[in-house]
Amino acid sequence: MTKLVRFFYRTLYWIVPWWYGLTLTLTRRKNKHPEVATYKTVTEIPVALNWGRNWRPDPIKGALDVCMHPRKFQANIDSGSTEFGDCDDHALYWATALLKSGLADRAYLGTVWWSKEGEKDVGHVVCVFDKDGDTFWTDYGIPRKAVDGDNWSWAKDVVNRRRATLQAAAKFEVRLRRNGSPKLRKRTGKRYLP
Repeated sequence: MTKLVRFFYRTLYWIVPWWYGLTLTLTRRKNKHPEVATYKTVTEIPVALNWGRNWRPDPIKGALDVCMHPRKFQANIDSGSTEFGDCDDHALYWATALLKSGLADRAYLGTVWWSKEGEKDVGHVVCVFDKDGDTFWTDYGIPRKAVDGDNWSWAKDVVNRRRATLQAAAKFEVRLRRNGSPKLRKRTGKRYLP
């Protein structure tokens, strides 16, 4: 599986932002969902997200990897839904909320793939963001500062916290359109393949 993952990250990763962009378009309803909330501090966001406890897999037992539009995600938060969004939905909501609230200078969706002995390989998406020259990452809780100093310290930290081995990582930028909707940058740049 590791060889397949590395091949995908090396040659086909451009599909990820394209696919997420398509699924965002399909889950968006103009003016039917509320605007993404504005937050005063980063600590308010995980509280609104119930610390990731409302996580649910993508359709077809997680096989159909789609990314929900943050406005639809906000509608689920506002309605008190007990099940909404997997890791990519949470990460995109984080990125959108941080940028809209002025709590990040730049934001990205960061993807990591890891292996752990005796377990199935796992892929995960986190929000990576820059603020005042520092880089942070988060998935469901309080953002963690990437301290290693290299461009991939966030990915190494995500995997180290799970006591696993990093197989691949990449990220692509999230920007906001004038209407507040996220725009995924299609160019992914460098990838980490140890």
